[in-house]
Amino acid sequence: MSNPIPEKVHSYNVYDDTEKLVGVSAEVTLPTLELMSEAVSGAGMLGEYESPTPGHFGSITMEIPFRTLTDKSFSLLKNKGRSIVLRAAQQSYDVSGGGIRQRGLKITIRGIPKALELGKLAAGTQTETKNTIEVLYLKVEENGKVLLELDKLNSIYIVDGEDLLADVRNLI
Repeated sequence: MSNPIPEKVHSYNVYDDTEKLVGVSAEVTLPTLELMSEAVSGAGMLGEYESPTPGHFGSITMEIPFRTLTDKSFSLLKNKGRSIVLRAAQQSYDVSGGGIRQRGLKITIRGIPKALELGKLAAGTQTETKNTIEVLYLKVEENGKVLLELDKLNSIYIVDGEDLLADVRNLI
């Protein structure tokens, strides 16, 4: 496919390892990644700048929202080292071929349960239950290509297929 115009997510599902998490709400907000940094200043410099440390990120959290309170919310609260996997079909328009094409997106997350917001009870409405996970491992793949792999506990930081911490691991 040449000259694709990325359009939207066509459909997605959320899995707890291999079992589909039924009841997840229509939208899952993906985590924000913010590199840890330190201000650098000194003689011969005009001011300061923030120097990020590759592979070192602040706390990364992700919420898994459910329409209603179910046993799955409590299951995610147990720390069993399971993965959360989001699988999506992303739609693009192929300018050269003149048609709609789909690209696979897979996001794998492992972490520690951090919170369970039970939500609210009201007749005829959703409870808006939310599980919050402290993300320790994150992998983003598109059509099988690794775009990002971050493993905070094993010093793995791969971006667009390049291992950015290989030299660091060899030195220590």
